[in-house]
Amino acid sequence: MEDIKNQDIPAEVYIDEKEFEKTEKLLKAEDETYKAQINKASAEIDEVDRSILSARDYIASCEKRIKEYPDKIEKLKLRNESLLAEVNNIKLKIKSSREDEESTLLLRNTLIEEHENLKNEKVVLVRRINKMEKAIEEISSEREQKLPKLKKYDEMLKEAWNVFHETESRMEVSLKLRHGRTAHKSERT
Repeated sequence: MEDIKNQDIPAEVYIDEKEFEKTEKLLKAEDETYKAQINKASAEIDEVDRSILSARDYIASCEKRIKEYPDKIEKLKLRNESLLAEVNNIKLKIKSSREDEESTLLLRNTLIEEHENLKNEKVVLVRRINKMEKAIEEISSEREQKLPKLKKYDEMLKEAWNVFHETESRMEVSLKLRHGRTAHKSERT
């Protein structure tokens, strides 16, 4: 400061030493504040630079994935088509199974009705068979009772047939003889 006093400085420019020290302190304080702000700004810039690098890496990664997406989308479309075809096939099988189920239920109901009808017919047939067995037993019993008489009638019938056959043979002979006499008489006359 003394250098300033020794120089010829106009009075207006001359600042008193206290004010100068005060200004110097203020400027130093401002300088420290600015240095702190510069350090803070530098730190923020460094952080922004790191963020920018991170963002660039992320953007590069995203761009790489974006480039892969068309292939992935195409594969997914193909997979989707395959799955849709499979779903349609399953739907057809379900429809066929439902039709088969309905047919099976109808067939089952028909078979149940037929079974009931067969049960009823079986009951009727069992009754008829029982009646036929009784009738056969009656006929067998009757036959056993009448068999001796029938054998006797059969023997009598055979004997009558033999007698009839013998009589018929005699009649034929007699007719031939008569016919022969008549033919002989007519030749004479």
